[in-house]
Amino acid sequence: MPRMDANSARSTAPAAPLASLVARFETWLDAHPAGAALLLFAFAVLVRAIYLGSFRHTVLARVPFMDEAFYRAEALNLLRGAPPMSDAFFMTPLYPWFLSLVFRAVGDGPMAPYAVQLALGAFATPLTWLLGRHALRPMTAFVAALALASFAPLVFFEALYLVEGLVLLALLAALWLAVAASRRTALALVSGVCLGIAVLGRGSNLALLPVLAIWPLFDRDAPQRSAFRRLLLCMLGCLATIAPLAARNLSLARRPVLLTANMGFNLYIGNGPQANGIFVRVPGLDLQQDPLTLRYVQRQVHHPVTASEASAYWLGRTRAFVRANPGRTARLFLWKVLLFWNRLSIPQVEGFEAMAPGTPLAHAPFWRSFAFLPLALTGTLLTVVSLLRRRTTVGRCDRVRALIATWTWVYATSIALFFVTDRYRVPVFPCLVLLAAVALEWVIARCKPRRRRYLPGLAAGLGAAFFVTSPQLLGVDLTRMRRDLYVHSALRNAEAGLFDTALREYAAARALDPEDSEVRDGEARLLSRAGRDSLALVAFRSLLHDHPDDARVWYNLGNAFRRAQRDSAALAAYQRALALEPEREAAWNQLGEVYRTFGDTARAADCYRSALAVVPAYEQALNNLAALRAFQGYAATAEAGFRAAIAANPRYVPALVNLGILLTDSGRTAEAMAIWRRVLVADPGQQVAQRALRELETGSGSSDSPLGEVP
Repeated sequence: MPRMDANSARSTAPAAPLASLVARFETWLDAHPAGAALLLFAFAVLVRAIYLGSFRHTVLARVPFMDEAFYRAEALNLLRGAPPMSDAFFMTPLYPWFLSLVFRAVGDGPMAPYAVQLALGAFATPLTWLLGRHALRPMTAFVAALALASFAPLVFFEALYLVEGLVLLALLAALWLAVAASRRTALALVSGVCLGIAVLGRGSNLALLPVLAIWPLFDRDAPQRSAFRRLLLCMLGCLATIAPLAARNLSLARRPVLLTANMGFNLYIGNGPQANGIFVRVPGLDLQQDPLTLRYVQRQVHHPVTASEASAYWLGRTRAFVRANPGRTARLFLWKVLLFWNRLSIPQVEGFEAMAPGTPLAHAPFWRSFAFLPLALTGTLLTVVSLLRRRTTVGRCDRVRALIATWTWVYATSIALFFVTDRYRVPVFPCLVLLAAVALEWVIARCKPRRRRYLPGLAAGLGAAFFVTSPQLLGVDLTRMRRDLYVHSALRNAEAGLFDTALREYAAARALDPEDSEVRDGEARLLSRAGRDSLALVAFRSLLHDHPDDARVWYNLGNAFRRAQRDSAALAAYQRALALEPEREAAWNQLGEVYRTFGDTARAADCYRSALAVVPAYEQALNNLAALRAFQGYAATAEAGFRAAIAANPRYVPALVNLGILLTDSGRTAEAMAIWRRVLVADPGQQVAQRALRELETGSGSSDSPLGEVP
């Protein structure tokens, strides 16, 4: 027998105990799946607690922005019993419902709601393990679940006021229950309910119902006589969950709106003339001022519209453009499918890459690379190869892998119908991690001496996956993405009152493209908002020197003059803006305000009416015109105007307050008290309403507050 030298003995001796330890741990994992799930949940909670301690002090936690602000406001309005703001739900109601329950249970303070969301997000880790053990070796599934628990972008989105965390849990539970339903038919019904909940979070998830429903037909571990029963139960659970919402929308909108009135706009963003695969701005639309796009659509059609009618308008524009450009649409769709798998972070408003530095997410135990997505793409292709090779000998592991791969591809395709962002990829992160683990298992298996001949082909496949999904090949405009990240961060910091920080962000955005008029205009507006009037005026004049015919800049210059109490200069700026763009309703409204300040009520009224000719249900102009009529002594006309403004926006506090004052002063106590209560539902801190209601309830007097106008 040949002798082993000392160095060889030292190098191989530790390997055997390590391999034995791994084998024993894998045996334990296989025998104790519940214990492994508890360990994973504890780890997930721990890493989220590490992040929560620093997240609570960030501007992200202090200032919800755009969709986050919308969801939070909707949740608070649900708590207060405020009337709906549109006929059909504009955005899916799942998250506002959930968040309102969280607020009711723990309050809406700066810590507790985020803690609840992160704790709930920790459940994704054990669920990933329970699903993964049906498709992978126990050790591989365990490591994949550990990786998911500490994936920084996932933890980042779980903490925000966004629906993605809930949708992830619902989809993951639906998939796991479908696999587990082999032995318990009733679980198919629960699986369908979970998918229905995910659909209430994002309507495009309905595309996954066929995948979930036909799975029992391919699940050979269950009696085939129960396959159709499971299929029907799954479909019943899903459709029964979403049916009440669909019926509610149909009854209020009186038109077929399946779930939300936001679908039409999102389809236009993803397939319209400006579409490039990610979220793009629509020229002339300010989503901060017009989140439901109602004013924009009214500007085009010149009559009042509801949210469902606005959605129909965007759908019509999308259909017309797609019919005229079928080739471009098909190419763009395929491009978006590839973009879904690319290894670049794709922000919309919430930029992980911009916000993670300075938090624990940038350090161990967190990891942040999206490079596992091309690896997951390879995992789906290897799953197909395995199915083709085995054909009649396909085992349960291969079938579950095929289910996960199909689920992921259908989800990716449903997203590619719209546009791609990190937010939309979050709900399938568990599936993507498991598919990446499938690819790694293949690589490890092919490293064995007898199978190394397959390594070159596997390496070529991996290289191809990374190549076709590279940001450079896909032509992603990285400069534009970074610019938008800086702008969104600046706007969020401005909402928090951190104007110096916001201005630094704008300076960074401007450095990427010094000629970008939108960035320069935003920076000038921020200077005005921060009270730095002279600097703001210099910035606007510099911009107008380069873009003298930009109506938007003239309008914003007018607002800056008004902030600086230079109404004569504001008047000239608004007039110039309207000469360039007569359908800028906000400029007409502001011009009316300037004339009212000068005491020229006739011209002010004409300006308000001009604004309403452009946007007939423009609540600000309706309110301002009504306030002017009340000042002139036309109480009945004023009351009708205030009620019209409230009909246009049932939560519009200025019109509610003005109507309350008018009713109080006219001695209509019961009606006034009802309006004041509506004001306090919409804005519990409204002091005029608090004082007026208290006085009416005690009979101590009437309101002495002046009727107010809104710029």
